[in-house]
Amino acid sequence: MASAQETGSPRTADAEVERNALGWIANPLEHFGMSNTAIHSLPREEVEATQLAAMQILLERRRAQIPVLAKLADAQEIHALHAIDDMAPLLFEHKVYKSYPISLLSKQRFDQLTQWLNRLTPYDLSAVDVSQCDSIDGWLGKLRDETPLDAATSSGTSGTMSFFPKTKGDYRLCYEGLRVQVLQKFGDAPTDADLNEKLHVMTPTYRDGHSSLGSIGPYCGEVFAKGDPDYLHIAFDYKHSADLAWLAARLNAAAAKGDVTKVDVPEALLARRGELERIRQESPALQSAFIRKMVKELNGERVLAIGVSPLFHEVASSGLAEGVSNVFGPGSRVLTGGGGKGVVLPDDWDETVKNFFGVDRLFNNYGMTEMTSLLIGCEHDHYHLPPWVVLFVLDPETGQPMPRTGSRTGRAAFFDISHDGTWGGLITGDKITAEWDTPCPCGRSSAYVEEQIVRFSELQGGDDKITCAATPAAQAEALDYLNAF
Repeated sequence: MASAQETGSPRTADAEVERNALGWIANPLEHFGMSNTAIHSLPREEVEATQLAAMQILLERRRAQIPVLAKLADAQEIHALHAIDDMAPLLFEHKVYKSYPISLLSKQRFDQLTQWLNRLTPYDLSAVDVSQCDSIDGWLGKLRDETPLDAATSSGTSGTMSFFPKTKGDYRLCYEGLRVQVLQKFGDAPTDADLNEKLHVMTPTYRDGHSSLGSIGPYCGEVFAKGDPDYLHIAFDYKHSADLAWLAARLNAAAAKGDVTKVDVPEALLARRGELERIRQESPALQSAFIRKMVKELNGERVLAIGVSPLFHEVASSGLAEGVSNVFGPGSRVLTGGGGKGVVLPDDWDETVKNFFGVDRLFNNYGMTEMTSLLIGCEHDHYHLPPWVVLFVLDPETGQPMPRTGSRTGRAAFFDISHDGTWGGLITGDKITAEWDTPCPCGRSSAYVEEQIVRFSELQGGDDKITCAATPAAQAEALDYLNAF
């Protein structure tokens, strides 16, 4: 009689799917042999079968570890996933991560903020003593020192700071994934240099911090510069302050309401307003001077340059006018993003930057604080999904997932199977167009998102009312539990 493996029985197939799912959960990059080509070459049927299996495994694990998820699932009587779209009612709004009472920050109740954060992560924070913390930086530093978390912050236009429970492992995976995507040529096997060679990292950001900007120094330095301090070049040799970022957000929110005298932050932080204004005024010139200095020092070296488009364009334009071009060595990479930041760039800005730095293309990225994986634009400006990041396009009016066929425009939502610090499901504020069926000319088999991405808040005059697939009652019950102290 033929064996199960010889006949390809369902039991064997199911076991293989489960093995792949567990590999994606544990470390997807290692599962794919750190190969960009292998990551983006799977048949869609195999991808979706493994995604469903991985999400089912994680639902069973996380509902026992993350109380808010358990409340949301139990209220909707969801115990199993039979199709990918069954996950839609369990995706968290991005606003969940800033749903705490704002008074907890203004009153420096870091004990209650820890209790709130503890309900969003599988890691137990209850033994961490934060009674002596008198700042956001001090609180987050305490959590980083004593737990696997390196919680990420972001402060948007609303003036409320988000706290997202990433782990140190999440950050490492993010930058290892970035290295795999930007150094390897799709279609080729990874070389030893792709995986192990040190690159100079040049970025006009900070040595450390609890934001996306602050993470570049420690984690990008570890992954690209291989921990060699002589290969890490940072504009500001100090920590990006979460407290000052929150102060800036509160001042902006007060200004939007027309009364900057009512800023509900501790007096000690408000006293740092002059420091904040000085940094705001001095930073652009210091960043520009830093890049000009570094392109001279790193002339001919292999460099990873990370920065915003307007700043790179400014330096490149003046450099080309002085007759300077092709400043970096072969194999260098330039990663840009951040949009125009209020600056209108010329149509050929990218050619200017490429000619100055001496690279044949720029790498754009799409991502957010609440995601582990960055999506890097391919040669045709499409953001391809690694298979462990499950994409949902939600109907903006109903919150229901749109069919996973053809070209679909709607609200972006994701489930990141690799995420370690919290539940991986997220509903964003982004309007995207996803392509499910038309192959990309780059050769990658993975689904992709078109380059044009806008915020729903921009389209709706600053307000974005998210409609979820979850029932309103289930959402309310989960949030009530999250914020009950």
